[in-house]
Amino acid sequence: MKKLLYTLFCLVLGSWGLSQPAYFVNASISSGINNTGKNYGVAIGDYNNDGLEDIYVSRHNAPNLLYRSNGNGTFTDVAAAAGVAFPGTTTTSVWGDIDNDGDLDLYLGNRDEPNVLYRNEGNGTFADVSVNAGVNSIFPTRSVLMGDLDNNGWLDIYVANINMTNYLFFNNGDGTFTERIDEVGANDYGIAMGAMLFDYDNDNDLDIYLTHDGNQANILYNNNGNGFFTNVSVSSNANFAGQGMGVDCGDINGDGFLDIYITNLFANALLLNNQNGTFTNIAASVEVNDYGMGWGTTFLDYNNDGWQDIYVSNDSYFSPYPNVLYRNNGNITFDIVSENSAISSMFGGYGVATADFNTDGKLDIMLANSGNDGNELFLNQNPNTGNFVKIKLRGVESNASAIGARVTIEAGGKKQIDEVSGGSGYASQNSLILHFGLGDAPIIDKLSVRWPSGLVENFENVALNTSYLITEGTSIVTSTPQIAENPFEFAVFPNPFVADVKVRLSLKQGQMVQLYVADINGRKLAGLHEGWLDEGVHEMDWNAGSLPAGIYQICLHTPAGLLMEKLARF
Repeated sequence: MKKLLYTLFCLVLGSWGLSQPAYFVNASISSGINNTGKNYGVAIGDYNNDGLEDIYVSRHNAPNLLYRSNGNGTFTDVAAAAGVAFPGTTTTSVWGDIDNDGDLDLYLGNRDEPNVLYRNEGNGTFADVSVNAGVNSIFPTRSVLMGDLDNNGWLDIYVANINMTNYLFFNNGDGTFTERIDEVGANDYGIAMGAMLFDYDNDNDLDIYLTHDGNQANILYNNNGNGFFTNVSVSSNANFAGQGMGVDCGDINGDGFLDIYITNLFANALLLNNQNGTFTNIAASVEVNDYGMGWGTTFLDYNNDGWQDIYVSNDSYFSPYPNVLYRNNGNITFDIVSENSAISSMFGGYGVATADFNTDGKLDIMLANSGNDGNELFLNQNPNTGNFVKIKLRGVESNASAIGARVTIEAGGKKQIDEVSGGSGYASQNSLILHFGLGDAPIIDKLSVRWPSGLVENFENVALNTSYLITEGTSIVTSTPQIAENPFEFAVFPNPFVADVKVRLSLKQGQMVQLYVADINGRKLAGLHEGWLDEGVHEMDWNAGSLPAGIYQICLHTPAGLLMEKLARF
């Protein structure tokens, strides 16, 4: 009897553990991003190169918003001052460096007005260059994407329109574009919705995937390697037909091939890449076929365990289903972990995108809601998350934004892939910084970058829990050089030490700070502080307890990057 009760207790405890909700805090009001109105899309990019993620929100019937991160957990709408407060019917937007000058430019897809290309002037303002560039198309637009589709080192622009011809603007490298969609075989006259550029067949060029409303079959265009395309929708079994809306890609099973998730009115689809140019819809069998009015969607590793999870944004007024987060269990099964969490929003959800807004090593979620509810920012506060690494890429022979570049991480016996994306989900764009969860891996055995130019660079024995900037053709570096310019003083003493260590941090201005102790491989051992610190001198104490003698690190993580101070214990 006691054995039976113990068994039942373990079963209940195990079930309770599996159903634990994801811990996100709704910071919408405190951060200043909860604007109401017909908000549709979210595009994330660091437009002013200050190391902080900024947010552009596409809206109808009110000026668009550019939320500049202040670095202290708040944002300021600077759209008017920056010259990008377009007042029309913008549905979608995308960031990318179209002139390879080192800063992000912005393209808007509008419903009732010509589309707009804003060139970043490098001083916090933008100039409308749409007419001179030749990209001010006039049809109702649902998706805009950036990617180097002919691999010439310059970003091109794909525009998906509703019941009209789509556009594919090839970048001439001189500030102008040439429209060639019919010539290259990538046109579509359907009810366009979501779209993405991704390399589904691992041949180092960007293919095109388009979703459709109205039970029209989705389209997959295979890039032939020279900017010309072949429609392989039927032969690949990627021609899902429904009320398709958003779409994103991620490798759910770690096989090195990108899978596709599609939101829909009624059952969503998860197309598993079979590694041979075909896909199989497994959404029902793995229970990720949410039945709501799905719009935005994104893959993200919210708990840093090394497996890609799925978040879905629903218009809960059209169909009464909440937003949902599916946790990937690592064996091609998923559990819903959003119940009883802030992210199970019942608002009119449309676009969604992810980034590490507070630079704590965990991905947060930004949601555009249409109506009087206001936009939402969910900060990730899940405890006991795994290790991580963040990779920012800068192209040289490739486009400067490195859109289309693929990073492969080998750590802890697992292999992960991700690509820098120029637009996905519904009317949205995730951060251009790639974020990998690494679980309890002690170190990254191998990090590979496959650039659009064809160059492949490999780095071995890479430390964890930090951010790296990799410039094409050069060695990997941390963002420590940016830290050196930051207004603070950082001291750790005594060094070497016996048991107790004091950390003194003098800030000349307030900012977000994460301070922690790590082993020599960068694995976090103890947290000293996480959150906002005001200007002034701050001291923290750490006792090493029973840790063995050896080399340790005090890690200081701010919006500008990571600084590590080594110390030895006798």
